[in-house]
Amino acid sequence: MNYWQGNKICLRAMEESDADFFYESLQDMDIQKNESDIRVPMSHKACADFAAEQASKGNDNTSPFLIIEDKDKNRVGMASPSIEDSRVGVFTSGIFIKPEFQRKGYAKEAIFMIMEFYFNQLRCQKFNASVYSYNEPSNRLCEKIGLVVEGRRRNTVFADGKFYDEILYGLTKDEFSELIK
Repeated sequence: MNYWQGNKICLRAMEESDADFFYESLQDMDIQKNESDIRVPMSHKACADFAAEQASKGNDNTSPFLIIEDKDKNRVGMASPSIEDSRVGVFTSGIFIKPEFQRKGYAKEAIFMIMEFYFNQLRCQKFNASVYSYNEPSNRLCEKIGLVVEGRRRNTVFADGKFYDEILYGLTKDEFSELIK
């Protein structure tokens, strides 16, 4: 089984040649706003340095930056899984899909590929996700794929002059096993 090759996409390590993609993605304010927060612009050199650093990390399962490619080798997004607590076996993943590639099932497939690997190869037992309340497409996706709402952190996100909540989702390994049956 190749954990990184799906039906619609593949996940691969970031290469130095992905610097332009990373830089262009950071210029999209919707991607920034939904991933973390609006930041000051990052230079192309800083993006190139980051891509080079990621490319040289080797086989790091704890916090890789993965490029999401479709079957035509288009870079459609990125995923950044990370282990939150290795002792307990809890992991998470940030993900974005470029707007022109959204609503094609790429995010869902990427999340399932990551969960499959972290649950079955790294012995993790819990997946956590947090999504800002204004990010309705990501909230719908979390609920559609079976993540359970576990809580809400009120007024923890500030964007466009307003405070928003952060919705907390989770899925255990047993729940994931039931989903994929």
